[in-house]
Amino acid sequence: MIQIDTYSYNNRSNKPIHRAYCQIKVFCDKGAERKIRDEERKQNRKKGKGQASHASPDYSNDITYFKTMTDLDSQPVLFIPDIHFGNLQRTGQVGNNNEKHSSILVKRMFRPVEEEFGPLPLKQMKEEGLKRVLLYVRKETDEVFDALMLKSPTVKGLMEAISEKYGLPVEKIAKLYKKSKKGILVNMDDNIIEHYSNEDTFILNMESTVEGFKITLTEI
Repeated sequence: MIQIDTYSYNNRSNKPIHRAYCQIKVFCDKGAERKIRDEERKQNRKKGKGQASHASPDYSNDITYFKTMTDLDSQPVLFIPDIHFGNLQRTGQVGNNNEKHSSILVKRMFRPVEEEFGPLPLKQMKEEGLKRVLLYVRKETDEVFDALMLKSPTVKGLMEAISEKYGLPVEKIAKLYKKSKKGILVNMDDNIIEHYSNEDTFILNMESTVEGFKITLTEI
């Protein structure tokens, strides 16, 4: 099963604007194999008679259509075979019936994470929420954004993320500024970064000075 979620940079939401899916079946079509072999024999006979043809056999391809889903609220769950098979073995659901296994796995693929692995402790959820912030930045001349994953919502976390992404030593970053949509330039601090949400977008400007690099994040 393949699911494609489409998001928009403008709405600043984790909810997709469109969702579609399709089921992929991989099988060996014996009829198609026979047709291919027959075509190859015909081509070989023509070549043997001096009537070689440069045209290759016309093998038609099936087209797979994605179906639109109306449910845009459910969170997608990544199917990891090792984890799912391990869970089935622990619960004694693995037997000799392969069709039964497939049915169970397909149902489990779309279950919420909490239902699959149990709810996370409240303290752990809070810590995970505070630890990481994902920001999208791009230089003014670029069209594509880069992802900055802040391991902590602090100035240090932002500097480390910039250093890791652009190969700029942290000690070379002399100043870090934020420029608002109104054009107000302020010194970046932990309080500002704590209020950033995942997938906030910025224009990144790096200016080299005698003291080091001056970096400005301009809100979009």
